[in-house]
Amino acid sequence: MFPSRFLLAASLLALAILPATAASFDCAEASTPFERAICDIPELSTADDRLAKSFATATGGLSKESVVLMRGDQRAWLDYARRACTDDAEPLSRGSYPEMGGSCLVEKFNSRSGALEQSRMIGGHRFFIKSLYAALPDPNEVGNPDSYWKVASHDAVMPQLEAEDPWAEAFNRYVMDEAARDTETLSLAGASDVADLDATADSSLNIAVKELGGTSRITLSVNTYWYGHGAAHGNWSISYLHYLTAEERGLQADDMFAGKDWQATLRDAAWAQLQTEHGEWLQVESPSDIAEIVIDPARWDLSNDYGLVIHFQPYEVSAYAYGAPTITIPWEKLDAIKAETQDQVRWGY
Repeated sequence: MFPSRFLLAASLLALAILPATAASFDCAEASTPFERAICDIPELSTADDRLAKSFATATGGLSKESVVLMRGDQRAWLDYARRACTDDAEPLSRGSYPEMGGSCLVEKFNSRSGALEQSRMIGGHRFFIKSLYAALPDPNEVGNPDSYWKVASHDAVMPQLEAEDPWAEAFNRYVMDEAARDTETLSLAGASDVADLDATADSSLNIAVKELGGTSRITLSVNTYWYGHGAAHGNWSISYLHYLTAEERGLQADDMFAGKDWQATLRDAAWAQLQTEHGEWLQVESPSDIAEIVIDPARWDLSNDYGLVIHFQPYEVSAYAYGAPTITIPWEKLDAIKAETQDQVRWGY
């Protein structure tokens, strides 16, 4: 049997996407700045080796149809990687990458590996990833030789289920619809041109499977990042999507809580817990300041057996430097507003 890296190299060569990994070509024959960078920069060579293994693992066990989809995405990523670390979002045709360009390539390779490593079996279901990438020149920065932000980068990574999985069609549609609400990058999946994306900012969307709640729920973590070129810092967020498999829809608040005053009860419990866990760092003054936040299912992490975890975004209740704080309200404190379907949602009964 041939070594797995030989098989990967052969498959990539057959796809004409040289060089997806340094092992897929002879470094003595490297002819482009991109190829030479992979061979000459030790950190990039290491990142490239990781990428080869990540891609081989990510596609292992998938149907032919899903492998074709992931290979197509890998081709698109390779084109993106060749563009994202240059001065004008065009592949470098001569010379070599400066130190900053090489560091950029290392980050792009490692980021891609991290995305591919989300393609795996979870709870008996085979998930793989759908990804979209784009790079375009920033018209305000490209002519500035000292600029760090000459190219705008956009990426989106989302889980999908193998087609033969009974949950696949509805789940995959749900994920793509929800992703489209969070990023314009998904326009690349349609007829829109890259030029329609924001050329003055970087954006990233990563949706990943967090847990399976039995056979009735798939919870996804949603991480977003946006950086306007030249700003003091970027903006980021963490939230959740809870997909109910039998109903083929997202979680609604009344799946978890019931009663005429459940919103007020949850608000007051959250306010008390916020004081306990983060009191000295808070920049909010009353329960009304968090009322709309804490009743939003997108802020709920249901994976904690001890209590309901509620996630706040940077700036919402404290200074940016404090990050994205969470609170955990013991489930017993919420028994009075427990909906009949709560246990089914949490445990997958």
